[in-house]
Amino acid sequence: MSELKPGDIAKLFKKPSEKRYDYFISTVADTEEVYGLADEEGWALLGDDEEGEDIIPLFPGRAFAEQFRVENDFEEYGIGVLDVNELLEWLDDMEKDNMLVAVFPNLELSGAVIKPSLLKKDLQLELEKYDEDGKKIKK
Repeated sequence: MSELKPGDIAKLFKKPSEKRYDYFISTVADTEEVYGLADEEGWALLGDDEEGEDIIPLFPGRAFAEQFRVENDFEEYGIGVLDVNELLEWLDDMEKDNMLVAVFPNLELSGAVIKPSLLKKDLQLELEKYDEDGKKIKK
């Protein structure tokens, strides 16, 4: 995947949440990595929703996580990275813990907030489009 320019990053952050979600799914399946904000105690959370569920923000690339970190005063956190297979395992644990996932939230903290099981299903469907060498299968 080619390196994004700052202008590209800003444009993607401004897209509607559905478009950012689709971009997240296809990019994570392609790169097999997902990014978030982390420190020595764990991954950053965005607080909780009305039902008291923790929400973890995840990003399709380091540059997005970094810009989100700076713009939203998460300076005490660094950038954490997970292999997509680790993420798929984590999503099961997140589901059991009644957590939610903020998939590629924008700089105003808005975006698709979904159950981990739905994210797992969508990622697995996209990953099925790749062969064992990580190359997208042409149809």
